[in-house]
Amino acid sequence: MAGDSITDQVAPYLEWILSEAATIEHRHLWGTALCDWFADIRGEMGLEYLESWQPHLYIVDHGGNGITPCMADAAGLPLTGEAYTAKYLADTEYVLELASRTGSRVLLVDQPVSRGDYRSGTGEIYRSMPARHPGGLIRFFSTWPALTPDGQFVQSAPCEVFEPGCVDGRGELREPPPNVHLEALGAWRYAVAIVDELVAAGWVDADLVDVTGRVMP
Repeated sequence: MAGDSITDQVAPYLEWILSEAATIEHRHLWGTALCDWFADIRGEMGLEYLESWQPHLYIVDHGGNGITPCMADAAGLPLTGEAYTAKYLADTEYVLELASRTGSRVLLVDQPVSRGDYRSGTGEIYRSMPARHPGGLIRFFSTWPALTPDGQFVQSAPCEVFEPGCVDGRGELREPPPNVHLEALGAWRYAVAIVDELVAAGWVDADLVDVTGRVMP
């Protein structure tokens, strides 16, 4: 699982739900771009070194950070506009090429809309990939329905008593303004949405991710 600070928040819930179905190798950290997880920067933590592990699935959850050196131009300035898009496109294609070496599936996740209704920098790139790589091993998944319906930022929502962060039938999806990260309820729903997509794709057995009766630590 590769990603950034949003992924950092979602990963514990995802790992718990998938604990009977999968072992997750984590390649995510706040502020990172996709290119920060290649071997020329991360060494043995680079995605290239997962080839011997033969991953069943790559989950790519980068929202489009562009503040690290691998996302800078020759002058050291952050890439913008067409250069930014071209870089993320090339890096996404590279990850898909890595996955193809082992016949691995790839789920490309579009993060929810941010405060101010700002969209991720990677959503349209990820959306284009299944058509570029037909065959069913590459899927695009949007978290919008779960967290930002119709592309509108949502601060809080009604919830069920078993959901983390639910108090008296309501919980916060996102941190208080001006922050844009997730609260427990938002991170939980993000993870559940990803798992539901994996089940819908036939990539994970529904019985193995049924958390009914399981107690979250």
